[in-house]
Amino acid sequence: MPDENPTQSALEQLARSLRHARLERELSVDEIGQLVNVRSSHIEKLEAGDFSFLPPLYVYSHLRKYAGELGVVSEEQLEACRKELGIPESRFSTKPVPVDKADGSGSKRTTVLIVAGTALALALVALAVLLLR
Repeated sequence: MPDENPTQSALEQLARSLRHARLERELSVDEIGQLVNVRSSHIEKLEAGDFSFLPPLYVYSHLRKYAGELGVVSEEQLEACRKELGIPESRFSTKPVPVDKADGSGSKRTTVLIVAGTALALALVALAVLLLR
């Protein structure tokens, strides 16, 4: 990171690195905001070291996206930022459980059932129309 200062917090160092990397890549605040889907005003506040404009979890999420896009931070540095923001580790320790396709669950099975049910209903309606003639 450019101009690392051991007296700066991990958040301040990251903010400085993000701005430096953005300028180095000749990206405007609006351009990086569009790339990472974060408001330009939030990008400006992050770069200025203002982390109080949103709840800490949102600030952390914005920092992760921004830093990830520019490739300027390690997992250790992000972990230090998470701790500085006071976000408990438990919020990030569980990963989503993948849907087990072996048990027949999932969207494909649901789609097949909907199509089959619709076909059956149409067949019954057609049969009723023929019988009532």
